[in-house]
Amino acid sequence: MKTALIVGATGVVGKALVELLCEDPRYQQIILWVRRAVTFSHPKILVQQIDFDQLENITMPTVDEVFCALGTTLKKAGSKAQFLKVDVQYPIALATLAKQANVPCFVFVSAIGANVQSNLFYYQAKGKAEQALTALQLNCLQIARPSLILGERADFRLGEKIAAWLFKFLPDSVFADYRPMTGQQIAEKLIEQAQDHQEKVKIYYPSKM
Repeated sequence: MKTALIVGATGVVGKALVELLCEDPRYQQIILWVRRAVTFSHPKILVQQIDFDQLENITMPTVDEVFCALGTTLKKAGSKAQFLKVDVQYPIALATLAKQANVPCFVFVSAIGANVQSNLFYYQAKGKAEQALTALQLNCLQIARPSLILGERADFRLGEKIAAWLFKFLPDSVFADYRPMTGQQIAEKLIEQAQDHQEKVKIYYPSKM
């Protein structure tokens, strides 16, 4: 049976990953790396509170997959530097630990539009993270590029709610890549794809699967 490590378990996709993996008979233990205390409770769950600014001093446990669902917004981060720390620096540090520990598969939740050449800060940051992770030459790197992620959040995001409403009236055949998905739908695709470690680097769009 397998063991998974989830980083970003308090986000919309991360929470769904925790719930689904706890019910998945293929997994015997779900390790959560968190910054603050959380209320997850399940016999499979092992919560480890860590300092993400000291990741280089932490030993990666023996796991089959690392699911990195870290992410913030510029508003929540407070500055571009802090945003880059969460969305770029932390994932790279985690992947470096995974490489050192010879983890079979590293799953990274990025975003559609990720591109280091983008004029938009958010997509440029995601592109930088993808580029750095690919350069690490992990055993297996899976990059998911979802579009709008639907789900319950602590903060209210008016722009996302308007976009989700507008997508109801757009033809799916034209905008399939950008179709909004719930955190659970995305998590299901992440787990499904993570069972295959054959490809060295795989980039996929959950909305098309």
